Amino acid sequence: MNLLGLDPGSLRTGWGVVAHEGSSLRVLDVGVVRPGAAEPLPTRLATLHAEVTRIVALYAPEAVAIESVFHGPNTRALVVLGQARGAILAAAGARGVPVLELSPAEVKKSVTGRGAATKEQVAHMVGVLLGAQARTLLAAARLPADATDALAVAIAAAHRRTHPLARAGG
Repeated sequence: MNLLGLDPGSLRTGWGVVAHEGSSLRVLDVGVVRPGAAEPLPTRLATLHAEVTRIVALYAPEAVAIESVFHGPNTRALVVLGQARGAILAAAGARGVPVLELSPAEVKKSVTGRGAATKEQVAHMVGVLLGAQARTLLAAARLPADATDALAVAIAAAHRRTHPLARAGG
């Protein structure tokens, strides 16, 4: 099964597609959607929607996993992030793909064993869990942390979907 992990943002949205077969995880592709920073917000949101729609059509994931909104000191940034998530969720919904929402702490705990792990610890464990191919792909493309974070979201979704208590809702 393919899972699409997304680390949403209005200026950079990381995405990563992971194949999950049994206990094996393998990266299929990874990237970052970068709407033009000088573009008005509606144009950036349209770009996010179009690109996520394209990625979903290309990889046909069984589910889309997205990091949930966390609190922060800047209300405007949270509103814009919510709008970016809305464009992304609409793209998944329009294709009929189920969406899993995971908190940042759940993603970190699933990947590293610690809900308060640093970005560096998460990136290291993404490389360990997905292997040399993923490390090479990320290094060659010189992708920002958003891409690694998206792969972490996909890994956490795979763990959630295979854990009996998580599937049962308890």
